[in-house]
Parts: sequence; structure tokens; C-alpha cells
Amino acid sequence: MGNVLKDRIASGAAAVLVREGLQNWSVDRVAAEVGCAKGLVAYHHGSKKSLLAAVGLLLSRRRLAGRLAALQGSGADALDRLWQSLVGEVRTGEWAAWAALTAEPGIDTRGDSAADVAALSSAISRVLEVPPFRPEEVHLITAALDGFQVALHAGAPEDGIREAYHRLWLSLLP
Repeated sequence: MGNVLKDRIASGAAAVLVREGLQNWSVDRVAAEVGCAKGLVAYHHGSKKSLLAAVGLLLSRRRLAGRLAALQGSGADALDRLWQSLVGEVRTGEWAAWAALTAEPGIDTRGDSAADVAALSSAISRVLEVPPFRPEEVHLITAALDGFQVALHAGAPEDGIREAYHRLWLSLLP
């Protein structure tokens, strides 16, 4: 029961963050979202910073899972699904919530274990039909994808960003 409530609290905290932003986020709002006492939030996560760290990791895991799911299959269809996933994160506010946490000191939003990097490398190389990428190359690709989301969030024309997105993939082909 304890871990279930702890996970529900983290999910509720993420929902509040996505919906209301970091400036309007509070432990009180999280408790109301989850339907539990504020003391239970503190009991399961210790501090506001600890809870935000759990939310950062949760959002990072969701982003990775979405990217890996989009990259199932092959070729242009998989890359189109990945694009839609990136745009979807921006439109729903999940990207803004994740990005807000990246600016918070002591909050790790990377969630990029060696296994995660290897899974993403494998998925991308399978889609592009090229040899697997080195970890540092995967980090650069991920940074480029994040950059496209920054531009979308800032209101840059989607068509121009999408063209740059396609140019990225073309540049990685032999």
C-alpha cells in the first residue's frame, strides 16, 4: 500500500505541475489532487524538493517511454510518430513541466541510465538502419530533440522546426 500511495502522490504532483506550472505548484495542491492528507505527502516523499525530484524522474521516464514507443517499427513512419510525440509533449504541457524542473537546483530530470541510452541507441539505429550510436552521440541526438521542443514551446513555426527535425535524421544517414 505504501509504495502505491507514494507513486500516486508522485503522479498527482506531476499532474498539478503540468496543469498549473511550477509557480502555482504546492504540496497542498498535490494532497488535494491525490485526495490524501498533506502529512502523507511529507511522510512518503520527505520534502518538497524530494517530491519534485520524484516528479522529474517520472516525467523523464514518460518522455523516454514515449520516444521508445514512437520508434517502434521502421523508417519514416517511426520518425513521424516520434515527431508527433515531441509535439504532443509540448501541447499537453508535459514538456514545460519537465523543462521547469531542469532549472531547479538539485532536481535530476535526465533519467538517462546506461540501459536507457542503449535502448534509445538501438531504437534509433534500427529505424535508420545504421550501426548503433555511441552514448555521446545519443546524448547529442536527445539534446537536438529537446531543442526542437524548446523552439516549439517558444512559438516558432512548426513547419520550419519539422524541416530541421527531418534534416537531423538525414544528416545521420551514411
